[in-house]
Amino acid sequence: MQFTSPSAIPVPPLGSRRSRCLEKTDLFEPKAVGFLVHLFGMESATDLVEYNYEALASFTGGFCEENFIGDTLYGKVFRGKIQQGLKTQEVVVKIWVNCRRFATTPELQKSRLNNEIKLLTNSGLKGHPNLVKLIGFCCETERLGVVYELKLLDTLEKLILHDDFKWLARIKVALEFACLLECFHDQQLWHRSIGAAYLMIDQAFSPRLFDFPMLVGGGFGEIRSREYDLGSDGYIDPLIGLTGAWSDKTDVFAFGVVLLGLIAKRVYDVKKRKELGLLNYVHIWAWTECGKPQSKNFRVKEKPQSKLWGMFKKHKESQLILKSLVDKSLENDEHFDAGDGIEITKLAMRCVDEYPKQRPTMKEVVRCLRELDVVKKFSCFVLPKMSVASSGGVVPGLT
Repeated sequence: MQFTSPSAIPVPPLGSRRSRCLEKTDLFEPKAVGFLVHLFGMESATDLVEYNYEALASFTGGFCEENFIGDTLYGKVFRGKIQQGLKTQEVVVKIWVNCRRFATTPELQKSRLNNEIKLLTNSGLKGHPNLVKLIGFCCETERLGVVYELKLLDTLEKLILHDDFKWLARIKVALEFACLLECFHDQQLWHRSIGAAYLMIDQAFSPRLFDFPMLVGGGFGEIRSREYDLGSDGYIDPLIGLTGAWSDKTDVFAFGVVLLGLIAKRVYDVKKRKELGLLNYVHIWAWTECGKPQSKNFRVKEKPQSKLWGMFKKHKESQLILKSLVDKSLENDEHFDAGDGIEITKLAMRCVDEYPKQRPTMKEVVRCLRELDVVKKFSCFVLPKMSVASSGGVVPGLT
């Protein structure tokens, strides 16, 4: 089932109402008090701008195809510009739309908007350099949206296949994203819908996570032992469809698919499902390339019947991932190290292991990435700056 095309989204004519900053006097209006104070308190609310839907349309040229970036699980994302006198501010606008692909309701959509605003303005992750910076929102009847301040290159999904997306830039993205997920898990938050399409890359080649439709834990929703909701196509742990058992290791699996995509220049393409079959899934392609046997219908394999068989199986699987899955074009990059190719492949394959207990934690992932020679050699460029957002400067070897 396809999403509604951008051109089919109803855009109301521009009215005379202006977007307005929520000053202290505005907060005493019933709409502001009833919505914002309930969400995240007055102090955070005063930092945001409340836009009407007509303003979002004007920022994006009427949600035109030219400014369309891509789909989210429950909406669409567009490039935009806000004119402030003689200055132009580049922004990204995300709107929630009536989506027939997943069962949803206006109440659930508003709940997702609430959680996103709370995460970005009033949580322990507020101001994290790898989260988008929220500057405003729209909350009208069944017309919801947010506005991010962001100078965007493109989504990671679109950049992965580009030849000018170099090795150093890919490692920078992998490490910074891993650090972000480590922060999520440290605060007992599970994202559950990670995908390359939901990571924007800014002009400093830093990833910015911008969609959080299935966030749970830490005050953002109950963590249930079994839940059969599904996340991003191509990044879903195969066991979820069978057991419904989510955990932090589900995020690790999705990160592993992102990491495999970065090093092998591969993405899940819904248009190639018939052409590629199961090999369209990046993790299945990687299992096949490494000679890893697949269990039937992705069911968990039976436990070894003896210690001898267990030792043989462990030795056999250790031999399967000695080859590098790094794309040949990236191996020719001036900053590529052959040893790094083997190590990062091992790490990615551990992340997409069929057994969740065999996968590393995000803390372990970060530690392994920091041990790569390229990270040690170019630490001043690659290591994330956790205290401030990316400056947008040009990094040698990234382009």
